[in-house]
Amino acid sequence: MKLSINQMRAVEAVVRTGSFSAAAKELGISQPSVSNHLSALEKHYRTQLVHRNGRQAEATETCREILSRIRSVLAMTDEIEHALEGRRRMQAGSLRLGYSTYQFAMPILSTFMTKFPDVEIEARAMASNDLLPLLEDGKFDVVFITAKEPPQGLYVQKIRTEPIVVVVPEGHPLSERQTASWKDVAGYPLVQRENSSGTRRVFEKAALNAGIRLNTVLALGSWGAIVSTINAGMGIGVAMAGEVLPSNNLVPIPIDDEALNVSHYLACLPEMQHVSAIRAMFDAVHALQ
Repeated sequence: MKLSINQMRAVEAVVRTGSFSAAAKELGISQPSVSNHLSALEKHYRTQLVHRNGRQAEATETCREILSRIRSVLAMTDEIEHALEGRRRMQAGSLRLGYSTYQFAMPILSTFMTKFPDVEIEARAMASNDLLPLLEDGKFDVVFITAKEPPQGLYVQKIRTEPIVVVVPEGHPLSERQTASWKDVAGYPLVQRENSSGTRRVFEKAALNAGIRLNTVLALGSWGAIVSTINAGMGIGVAMAGEVLPSNNLVPIPIDDEALNVSHYLACLPEMQHVSAIRAMFDAVHALQ
């Protein structure tokens, strides 16, 4: 038999209150349960811990020798329980988050942080297919990723589905068009995200299926850099329609291809989905849908 926390709680409560019945009431258990805890200890260790005198109980010399250490262990146990309870109630803790598209991730993150201001957030921007291995290795708790289909083997919530568009500066020859063809796209230099971008992979696969050879002249690691490059006249861009904001001074042009769309997901490892902070992030997605 190993000494248990419940047994130590029973010993401490009986000695402090001087009564088995008072200890039982304080601990929220029956008096026989308190007696059983004490009796099991005394029988196993072959020593008496409490003198029983009618309804009164007092510590033996052996019990007094270990009582301060019992109380120390119980105090540390209470501290651990308090810390864990704080995390369960989202009054403490941290969350490591990766995202590929800030335009979609930040409204959800803002909702989460407004509701749980005491949770520390560490967020990093990366391409979708760079985020997934880090999630699987435990470097992130949750990730926002872009993909044609939900990734296998993960717990996933779809946030939205977006058409992929080409993006041009105001005044560009395509800027007045309602749609662009694949041949139109092939005629211009393209500025895209890095090869591990989920949007880029879907876009290039669709172009290949359409028999189109793309002219990607520059690959950049952030949407902000792509916006600056397009506005500087160095090429046309590729993005999800929802990424293009009015402040970008750019015009999104749909491509005449009904299959050219991609989805954005929140994902975590299946075994992590019930962790309070992770569950709350998924709840934030539901709140905005």
